Amino acid sequence: MSIMDDTTTFEDKTMPAENFFENSNNPINDPDDLLANLENRPPTETNHYAVLNVSKFASVEEIKDAYKRLSEVFDPETHSDPALKDSAAAKIRVIKEAFDVLINPKTRAEYDQQGDDGAASKWDIGHKIKTPQETMDDYARLAKEQQQLELENLVRSRNDITIHLDATRVFEYYQPSPISPFGRASAKKQRTPTIIDSLERTEISQLYMKNSFLTRFGPKTQLILGGDMTSRSGTGSGNITGTLRHIYSDKVSIELGTSMLHPRASIVKAIYNVDPLTFVTGTAHLRGTPGPTPLVMTFGRRVTKGTTGYMTYRTGDWAIGSWGPAFDERQNYSSLALGITSVDVKDSYQIEMLAGVLRSNLLLDRTWTVDESTRVRVGSSLSSTTGLTVSVGGDRRITQHTRLGLAFEVALSGGIACNLKVMRLGQSVTVPIMLSNGFTPKFAFWSAVVPICTLAALDLGYVKPKRRRERAQKLQELRQVHAEFIANQKKEAEEAVNLLKDSTARKTKQEQEKSGLVVIEAVYGNLNAGIVADVTIAVQALVNNSQLVMPGGHSKNHVLGFYDPCLGEKKQLKIRYEFQKSMHEVVLDDLEHVILPVRAHRLV
Repeated sequence: MSIMDDTTTFEDKTMPAENFFENSNNPINDPDDLLANLENRPPTETNHYAVLNVSKFASVEEIKDAYKRLSEVFDPETHSDPALKDSAAAKIRVIKEAFDVLINPKTRAEYDQQGDDGAASKWDIGHKIKTPQETMDDYARLAKEQQQLELENLVRSRNDITIHLDATRVFEYYQPSPISPFGRASAKKQRTPTIIDSLERTEISQLYMKNSFLTRFGPKTQLILGGDMTSRSGTGSGNITGTLRHIYSDKVSIELGTSMLHPRASIVKAIYNVDPLTFVTGTAHLRGTPGPTPLVMTFGRRVTKGTTGYMTYRTGDWAIGSWGPAFDERQNYSSLALGITSVDVKDSYQIEMLAGVLRSNLLLDRTWTVDESTRVRVGSSLSSTTGLTVSVGGDRRITQHTRLGLAFEVALSGGIACNLKVMRLGQSVTVPIMLSNGFTPKFAFWSAVVPICTLAALDLGYVKPKRRRERAQKLQELRQVHAEFIANQKKEAEEAVNLLKDSTARKTKQEQEKSGLVVIEAVYGNLNAGIVADVTIAVQALVNNSQLVMPGGHSKNHVLGFYDPCLGEKKQLKIRYEFQKSMHEVVLDDLEHVILPVRAHRLV
């Protein structure tokens, strides 16, 4: 039995799910995402939470304390130099602006809705150095983007194309017969078969296409219209389907679907949320055949954060007395499945045990992240009918919106297959390729090693270098566009450091006398490339009673005394400090929360 037999509707289980990691709340860590984010909107001058060095969830008292402390540090009256006095007055205005916004519940709520890194709303236009004409141009651009986004949200399209290839004859040794059609030996010299000759023996065994459009009718109702087509062995079929989804309340939602061509079938599905942790679903498949309706019932409950246990019972085809198909005439039989599934930002797994009348199996599945662009999946199933099946796959983002996947599946009783998949903005093309109808360990090994090594060489030798060159060119262009902003931010940071020198020197001496927290060196920026800014004084200025706290969730380049030395690149903060006469060191991501001292930072 082939592992690709009877796959009228192909469901790829060898690669990570397309919506895995699609979480808008996740921090932006991928370099391409950072670059795209910078292209879509200009850098912001300030972040009110970073200016006051408080968290987004800070209380009113914490905001008042931070404002009072910074006002004393940057008090213009403490400076006799007119230049320093003017610089301190400018910093007080920035601090006062942050305080006025965050202390007022209404303005704070509006500010929070605009985003963390400054007023990051799509409608916040640039920074203060823009001319009126540039501001008007930005409004026109953002209005056009908003209109396009609304149109895309109004009608969402999804297309899936699956091309099944039979390549089993490609790897068979083929030698033309030396006997001529008339029974005599051919005098013509036989040509040695080439790779092209072998590849020409590949056949398309099945073609499947599916298209759907999703339209919203208000916040609670969706309509999905779709169609599918299948062609196999010279025959084809297709249908048009419609599905209506509606959310009645927080507890109940229903789904009604039907096909519009022969053979007609309908589906009714209901979801009931018993409580925030528990749900029940029921599905009825309505068909034109006589007999009771096949049912699918699922009971699920969240066990831990991100982990859900479930139990699913399928009635299959069933009968009440003489009403319904006889046992040996049924196409689907009853089964009971128990499983647990977990989906996290960087990891997911599924374990399921199924017991059925004709088939039972155990399923194990695991997906995790290798880096910001690469996902890997390993799965296996042990079935009472097909035996052991093992699959290994993964995909990689090759552009901002495009992913390329490769996977291999081996069944001890059903042969070897590989899957190629390209995904882009709701469109996907999948090519399952049957390599062998039987299982051979040597063939299984080489059929996986050769393509993986080829793709790895292509990725390392062409794709990655090309992406690095393109990204470097875009960064250079963006830095030229924002050169004035970068210079202003660096100048403001240097002015803040000059204002902090005297008070920080006194604080450092106090910490040294009591063997407290003394910052030896602090640098911020791209540590791997060596593009960093010295923020030692700015970090030491935040030390209070031998403790350093810098809330996370926003970029540290908005902290007073900081600036962005590598616009558009991933940044880190490295701090080497002394505490209780012992040296410590820590490296933290840009958005990460900072709390010092920590025993684990101590250098041996």
